[in-house]
Amino acid sequence: MKKRRLKALAVAIALTVTLSPMAPAKGVSGGTAITTTVEAATKKLSLKVGNKKAYVGKTTKISAKATKGAKLSYKTSNKKIAMVSSKGVITGKKAGTVKITITAKKSKYKTVKKTITVKVYRQKQKITASNVKLTTGQRKNLGAKARTRLSYKSSNPKVVTVDKKGNLTAKKTGTAKITVTALANNTYNKASRTITVTVVKKFIPKQTESVKPIQPPKQTETAKPTATPIPTATPAPTAMPEPTKTPQPTATPAPTEAPKPTSVPEPTEAPQPNISYVTSMHFNETSKTNTVYIGEPKASTLEWTATGDTTLKDFVFTSSDPAIATVDENGTITGVSVGDVRITAKSKTPFSASGTEDDCLSATYKYHIKVRTTDIDSMYYPEITGEDAITEKNIAIGETKSCTLKITSMGKGNLDDVEFSTSDPETATVDEEGRVTGKKKGYVTITAKTKLPSEMDGQTILTSSTTYHIGDYTYEEVLNGLTVDMEASRAAHDVLNMLRQDKSKRPSISKSYPEASARDWCDACYQESVVRGSRNIICSILNSWNSGEISMVNPLATHGGNQNGYGGDGWESTGTDLGNAATEFFYDGGHAANQTNVRDKYSATAVVQYKNAAGVNLTSMIVTMSPYSYEKEVENASSNSVTWIDDSIKGTYVPSSQYYDICSHFGLTWGMETTNAVSEFSLTDGNEIFTDGSDIQENESVIADPAPAVAESEEAGFESEEPDSEEIDIEESDSVEEEINITEENEE
Repeated sequence: MKKRRLKALAVAIALTVTLSPMAPAKGVSGGTAITTTVEAATKKLSLKVGNKKAYVGKTTKISAKATKGAKLSYKTSNKKIAMVSSKGVITGKKAGTVKITITAKKSKYKTVKKTITVKVYRQKQKITASNVKLTTGQRKNLGAKARTRLSYKSSNPKVVTVDKKGNLTAKKTGTAKITVTALANNTYNKASRTITVTVVKKFIPKQTESVKPIQPPKQTETAKPTATPIPTATPAPTAMPEPTKTPQPTATPAPTEAPKPTSVPEPTEAPQPNISYVTSMHFNETSKTNTVYIGEPKASTLEWTATGDTTLKDFVFTSSDPAIATVDENGTITGVSVGDVRITAKSKTPFSASGTEDDCLSATYKYHIKVRTTDIDSMYYPEITGEDAITEKNIAIGETKSCTLKITSMGKGNLDDVEFSTSDPETATVDEEGRVTGKKKGYVTITAKTKLPSEMDGQTILTSSTTYHIGDYTYEEVLNGLTVDMEASRAAHDVLNMLRQDKSKRPSISKSYPEASARDWCDACYQESVVRGSRNIICSILNSWNSGEISMVNPLATHGGNQNGYGGDGWESTGTDLGNAATEFFYDGGHAANQTNVRDKYSATAVVQYKNAAGVNLTSMIVTMSPYSYEKEVENASSNSVTWIDDSIKGTYVPSSQYYDICSHFGLTWGMETTNAVSEFSLTDGNEIFTDGSDIQENESVIADPAPAVAESEEAGFESEEPDSEEIDIEESDSVEEEINITEENEE
């Protein structure tokens, strides 16, 4: 097993190898300093893999990167447990443990393999159900829902019974506990839930007395006819003169007509209901139409013939499994979970007037409940960190950047299947095609989600996010974001002292150099290391290098005449682990010569860093060396009519105003005891320094660099160096849930 060392993004180290005669200390005359650049003796391929856990039916992407230009391949030890694509996307198939081997290959580099152990878990599931209140004799379906098949059990069947489909029947008053269990399957774990069913007495209203029928009126008696009057007798004749006329007899009056009897009214008939009898019925479905998608209710297609006016309300609809699909009083089917279900419709009336309840017709049809899914297999925003993120993850105000989302699909999946959102529309907007437009200074996170779930399990919405820096970077913003890992700085100093004193602990390439005494930590040297490392980062972000200043091998390793440099982007290690990177100084002869130079008695290392939410992650590790203590250097500078601070500015190749700005930011004051240097600091109001994108003002002034300093790259002949060979560290996950053990296999 190869001894583990910190893998750096930038392996090449800009250095100065001091040869006899020795270079003079600051303020002391002496021989001419000769510098050269040494290329790394071996080509090393780095590979680092983020930890993972996976779930059955879900996908997750392995976070893995290697040396720039290296090709990665992935292999699973058991396809029945987890599959892995050529892009490193893991798909859980069943619960278990699987090893994923990642291989990095590149021409002229040693092939590197790493094996990670991935634990695949079943997904958790939740049962939804509510407490129920019934009346004696009532039947009702519990309506419980879950991802898998359900089973039911009653704690008191004398009160409530429950069948295998969740149908409750209230037997008598009381309470019972119904335990609902969702069975485990390949994808989901077992789950259970208990609900309470309360049964109360059924309320039966009292019957109202019937209204008595109206009695017909009694018949009127027939009137008797009037008797015929007796005629008056004829009177005797009277003496004449004229004979009296014989009176005419009175006419007999006609008898009074007998009144007709009053007719008896017929009794009123009770109105007969207009009953419609269903004579035939069926569902108008075919194999092409009997699919119901979850979230898309389907109206009933029931058709019938009847003797009268029949509507859907005249049927009773039931589902064979409400956990898969429910059906309402109008026959509308709503999918709940994937599966097959039978929907039954039964007429409330028989097929004829003479029929009974047993003669009510019914119809049943089988439906397939499915989930609409996306054709997208995976999608992700490429992980961009370090120096690449400075430009690729930055959007100027008013600028629109095209969508960088990567989509893999075996079907027709594309951006039309994705919806985008922004964390802050006032900072940046995103359109339906994923294009981002900067609005104001700050940071914004863009999230992409599939509109439909993954076909893998029909539930998972695929998501991916990326964060952008909006607006141009400013000098104050970068300066204020600089930090020093003091633990790493001290650890680097200790590592170098250990390697100086004990050649047996050095790599083979530097074991021939003599052992040397440990160097004392020098705070003044530390200040110079901090200043130089800070400038490297500032210039890398703002591209503000002076002519000839930058190291063409590794900009973050650019250094002064009494310094060594090392740096890179994407480093995630901290503290002692990061400090151990100083071992790299002993992996080439030039640096080993500087680090074992017996003349230098004092030194200090500074590990300066800049990180932001957009993925910019830069580290510059600078070692400053000196044969003299700070007090002696001050004395030497004074003898040459200069100050220590002036000599330090020249020796680090950092512009004067920026030197003071950096010292002010970190609270460093060496060499400023008897000068007015503090008054020359540029930043006087820390409240105006941009830190999170919320306080920056547009068109802020940037401190200008003075005349170009002496360029280390010109002295070292960097023009003849090979292009920078970058190695990339992988950003490890911060999630505790994703931590697993990693075993490494290095193929020689």
